[in-house]
Amino acid sequence: MDLKRFNQFSNYKEEVTTKNEVWIYTRVSSKQQFDNNESVAHQDNEARKLATERDYRVTKTFGGTYESAKGDFSRKEFSRLIDEVRKSRNKPYAILIFKMSRFSRTGGSAVGLVDELVKKLGVHLIEVRTGKDTTTPRGEIDINTALLHAQQEQIERMEFTLPGMVRFLKKGNWLGVVPRGYDHYGSKVKRKGYLSEKQEIIINEEGRNLKMAWRMKLDGENDHVIIEALRLRGMNVSKGFISEMWRKPFYCGIIVNALLKDEVVKGNWEPLVSPKDFLTINDKLNNKSNVGYQQSKFPENRPLQTHLVCGQCGGKFTGYKAKKKYDYYKCQCKGCCKDMNATTTKNAKGLNDLFQGLLENIELKDKYVAAFKAQLQLTISNANKGVTEKETILKKELGENTKKLKSMERRYAIGELEKCLFEEYRAEFEENISKINTELDKIGIQISNLDLEMNNCVDVLKNVSKIWKSGGIHEKIKLQNVVFPTGIVIDPKKRQYRTDNLNLVFREMSTITGDKEHKTKNPPVKITDGSALVAGARLELTTFGL
Repeated sequence: MDLKRFNQFSNYKEEVTTKNEVWIYTRVSSKQQFDNNESVAHQDNEARKLATERDYRVTKTFGGTYESAKGDFSRKEFSRLIDEVRKSRNKPYAILIFKMSRFSRTGGSAVGLVDELVKKLGVHLIEVRTGKDTTTPRGEIDINTALLHAQQEQIERMEFTLPGMVRFLKKGNWLGVVPRGYDHYGSKVKRKGYLSEKQEIIINEEGRNLKMAWRMKLDGENDHVIIEALRLRGMNVSKGFISEMWRKPFYCGIIVNALLKDEVVKGNWEPLVSPKDFLTINDKLNNKSNVGYQQSKFPENRPLQTHLVCGQCGGKFTGYKAKKKYDYYKCQCKGCCKDMNATTTKNAKGLNDLFQGLLENIELKDKYVAAFKAQLQLTISNANKGVTEKETILKKELGENTKKLKSMERRYAIGELEKCLFEEYRAEFEENISKINTELDKIGIQISNLDLEMNNCVDVLKNVSKIWKSGGIHEKIKLQNVVFPTGIVIDPKKRQYRTDNLNLVFREMSTITGDKEHKTKNPPVKITDGSALVAGARLELTTFGL
């Protein structure tokens, strides 16, 4: 009797899949691995090789970057992979992973996720390196075992490395990439030229610019003003970067790390801002303190209020809004003169627009830039004389201290000097040398900044009207105080501004440009060495709040 005829009564049906679409997921743990080897490319190549052998068709790839396996869904690419599997109508037959430790090191959580993928979503996992997969119960156990083993490796690695990392931090060292503004030297630094036995974190040129940014923030400047000031110094930063920087204790020389739990450690690098000032700035940001923040008493549409001086009575103008729509400037002396519109109307041009026109007239014109720069260069050269003399003295002191230290080292090497004396005096000389080098660095910055300020000053003088128009109320007021230090006098009958109180820099510009009106009202001040220009101008970039 043919027993195969009884198969017609069986419920068994062989499961045959015609799906051959697969996705690939690749990953490395750190940026150094990503930058310094081809692990991601190797994982992808091996996965595609397996796909070819098994006649799979790769339709999507995920990962391709560095993401820590500490938490599964803290990884953007991993989260994107799982979200797409869950949402997709046309789910893949399988996900190819070179090694299960690349997929996850979370152990039990990963096992639960595999169970969801296989049993609920019908998507298998295939480990490319071994060929193991979840298509059979035995294969599923093998995959889960590999995931638990990956977690065990992670735990053992942490048990070995964590204590050393904590000790490293407690000595004032930094773990990981240093924030912008510093150069990082150390034994594990891969950047060419930055390998060193001992960790050193040193302020670079960008750091010196950021130090200025911290000072400006402490003075209450707005972020967009600080960003523009940095841009004019050749450093481009985003709003996100500057906002994040204010909240990084690294910049005040403090280490706050989860490995230290609630312990805070002082770092071994020079901070850009003191811890006290850092906390003051953050108190302001968190609205815990109102220090440095003032509610503006000047409406946005009346920036000249209290800065306008009446040409008839000498009193200052206040302002008001009529019919909740029109802004006017008003002389405080009753009956002196008529109120004047702040913004332009059909009947008359507003005082704000007239003031902008005044600024356009006193701006430095392109054809006079070279002549003005020559005068300003004379100013800077004169200002640098004292700095250059100090630099010469410091270099001489540095040479003497270095020479004495080398001489002492030779004497110690041949036994002429006892160890205790050598160590005592060596520390003293090294401290002196360090202090002198710090002072020389500051002088170098000071000199280079003076040259930079010359270009910035010229840039401001060429664009005063644009800067005033585009600035906020506080920036407008600062600029007005710089250009007209004692106020802006207006002839109320003619509705014309006078330039009697013009800043010395702008008056000096008139002697270069040959402005007859300025020459008549303000006799030119002859400047031979530029010292008067420095003393009276006060046209530093930060004065404008830019």
